[in-house]
Amino acid sequence: MGRWAQDTAWACRAAAPGVALPTADALDAAAARAEATPALVVTGPVSSGKSTLVNALVGRRVAPTGAGECTRLVARYVRGPVDRLDVVLADGSRRPLPLADGGRVPAAVGDRLGVDPADVDHLLVTLTSDALDGLTVVDTPGTGSARRRPGAGGRGPADDAVAALAVLPSSARPDEVERLAAPARHGPAGVLAVLGRADTVGAPEDAETVAATLGRRLGDRLGEVTPVVGLLAETATTGALRAEDRHALAALAGADPAAVDAALADPDLFTHADLPVAAPARARLLDLLDRRGIALAVGLLRERPDAGVGDVCAALLAASGLGVVVGRLRAGVRDRADLLAARAGERRVAELLAAEQAAVRDDRRAGRASPAGARDLARLTDLLEDLRARPVHLELAVAEAAARARSGAVELPADLTGDLDLLAGAGLAAPDRSRLATLATRAGLDDAAGELAGHAARRAALWRSYATWGSPPGRADVAEAVHRGWARVWGELTA
Repeated sequence: MGRWAQDTAWACRAAAPGVALPTADALDAAAARAEATPALVVTGPVSSGKSTLVNALVGRRVAPTGAGECTRLVARYVRGPVDRLDVVLADGSRRPLPLADGGRVPAAVGDRLGVDPADVDHLLVTLTSDALDGLTVVDTPGTGSARRRPGAGGRGPADDAVAALAVLPSSARPDEVERLAAPARHGPAGVLAVLGRADTVGAPEDAETVAATLGRRLGDRLGEVTPVVGLLAETATTGALRAEDRHALAALAGADPAAVDAALADPDLFTHADLPVAAPARARLLDLLDRRGIALAVGLLRERPDAGVGDVCAALLAASGLGVVVGRLRAGVRDRADLLAARAGERRVAELLAAEQAAVRDDRRAGRASPAGARDLARLTDLLEDLRARPVHLELAVAEAAARARSGAVELPADLTGDLDLLAGAGLAAPDRSRLATLATRAGLDDAAGELAGHAARRAALWRSYATWGSPPGRADVAEAVHRGWARVWGELTA
């Protein structure tokens, strides 16, 4: 737990004794959430490839995947000493359930337990996976699913996530993005947006073009969009590709190239063509790699007949785009987990304040005096104002400005883009000044206390002017955030 998450938890617990019991319980829950392992919620439309990407992230083929809707319940994936599945009911009780064959989460949980699926709040999946060290992954039903519903009290286990992985189809529109509840709450600094199933839109360069177009259209809410082929990532990271699969691919690599390439034009043709690999083995390859992955692996083995399973998986991983996603996850979520957890706790306090305001209004309309309600309203207002006064917001605002610029949703001159990236990596909410020396070095300055102060003042003035030159609203918002960031650096050096 970082400094700001700890500060959020302390502030919530300090305010709890002065409010009514239900509100105090909610503040204690907000504090516990700030202290908990950061959670990443995976969201997107039905059949967008969410669960396949979840499997790649956790390093196991555990989430149910396939054609149509497979994720019917919210599932939380956490690190633990053994692999197990617990079904958490709406009343908070848990019931253990064996994982299905292959270690997968069974599709029909309610049938196996003899309970109504409506009584299930979420699934808790514990895995001995290093990928889950310090991070909880939450898989959700698709945004178009009839099964998508909040949990007890109107909140579900995905609502307290500090960040979101938004899996978008190539046809995503702004109104569809509005239905992705998590990105709407988290903002670009807390969202990793990916183009799911990128192999279905054409060649890799076509997927890059589609992702860039989505970034320009939707990046103001989601930041940049990365194309990813979840199936290749899943197969490469979960150990699903076995030695016999490599032997089948090697046999295809040694066959007539024209016959193999022609067969790969269609899945049914590939399964039934006259090739030196049994049909069941070819069907398995399609399940693991699809046609693009098979072509990639066969091409590798044609060039390097001695390539092993590890070499094939490395090529699949490189082609999947998962490495870029993991890099963004590390920089955007793991490295900012403290800030994101603090903001998530603050968001919960804001929700409590809104509920209390509505209750006080109802009491007034009904002519009921509510001293306790007025007291709670005042205490929650003070708490939220204190939380919002912290530098956490400024660092996240600059990070969001950088995400909008990288996505192409907000166009900036090249020199200002570099200046924004420089400030975004400065750690504006860090509690010590050591970061200022690093910032000065990155800016090409020698004297952190002298030259950097003047540099920060000049950059703050430039961005302030840029924000008032009749810029469009999105550009003006970015410029205002960067202006405040440089002004903070100047203020720290001259205080």
